Amino acid sequence: MNYSLVPEHYKDKDPRTLLYHFPSIPVVKFAKITQKFYFFKQLEIAQDIVNRMGYILLPSACMHWERVKQFADRRIRIGRNSFFMMRPNELTESERRKLQEYLDEIKKGEKS
Repeated sequence: MNYSLVPEHYKDKDPRTLLYHFPSIPVVKFAKITQKFYFFKQLEIAQDIVNRMGYILLPSACMHWERVKQFADRRIRIGRNSFFMMRPNELTESERRKLQEYLDEIKKGEKS
């Protein structure tokens, strides 16, 4: 199962040069844009490391609360979101379905 939780073109909108080009940008707007960019950057790094170890990242929203407790030692927190290191053969059918829905949602949000 080859997938990515990170939108493909998130790097196209790198906010690090915004302050230089637009010094009067509102602080709150800049903070939100930067926070979103760095969230995806951290998620990309975590996903790369986890994939090298033979696991995949599974968002906690795709898991049942009992399984979340069972795999608490494999939790990775990025910002306010939790992800779990899972082997592809450890996923239940409902987790696979929810993960596919999650990925479709990311792709749909990327197109708009």
